[in-house]
Amino acid sequence: MKYNRRALYDEFVTFYLAVCDDEGNALRRVRSLMGGLVRKARREISLDLPLEHRIERLLQLVYGDWGFHCDADEYFYARNLYLPYVLEYRQGMPVSLGAIVLYLAEALDLPIYPVNFPTQLILRAETNGEAVFIDPWNGTYMSQQKLQRLYEGAFGFGAEIQPEELARADLPLLYSRFEQLAKNALIREEHNDMAFHYIESLIRAKHNPYDIRDRGLVLAQMGAYQAALQDLEFFVEQHPQDPTAGLIRTQLLELKGEVEKARHLIN
Repeated sequence: MKYNRRALYDEFVTFYLAVCDDEGNALRRVRSLMGGLVRKARREISLDLPLEHRIERLLQLVYGDWGFHCDADEYFYARNLYLPYVLEYRQGMPVSLGAIVLYLAEALDLPIYPVNFPTQLILRAETNGEAVFIDPWNGTYMSQQKLQRLYEGAFGFGAEIQPEELARADLPLLYSRFEQLAKNALIREEHNDMAFHYIESLIRAKHNPYDIRDRGLVLAQMGAYQAALQDLEFFVEQHPQDPTAGLIRTQLLELKGEVEKARHLIN
């Protein structure tokens, strides 16, 4: 079965449609901009070039000529996940810039694939029977030593990268990681209405207890304490050993107090 390199980009489109009510105007602009990038890339990248040179030229176009970049000071902002913003200002997170590279790779039939590396999305280019790894932060190649340092930074000195952690991404896991990143960004910035609409769309699709947990967190921020209480109690019942369950139990006590206060005010 052909690997869908556009899958991550399509998740960005789904996310944007769930959180932004623009009647499709911005999405039409996104399609136009992406179509323009594809046409420019096809003009600039000759099929006569060796495969590895075509990949290098694509990275030069995206990160050099076109100026796509990540800003360390604004890295976590939710707007870096909105395709209209990313394409207009040429700024995003590694995952959003990686999605654009993967979209272009699909259009140009270049063997670049996503990797669910534990610390961040990375890209994997397969040429001449070998794989090289690309940092979507800036489009540079990543040595095995750099990957190892990132891995040890997350898991401790001496931790060893497992082969499957550098393989082509399992797409359901890729979707799950994107969804959690998007939810976290919206909740952290208290974009409560957008977070609620996005999480509701996820719950309608698959009724995941972790989405119900996150809906409860959003409802608590919105002051809907009774509804939040129901969602968070459901999550703790389903996953009592989850690392977040202890914190949520503390929050449940606070929410019960808020519900009692509201009842006293009514009475």
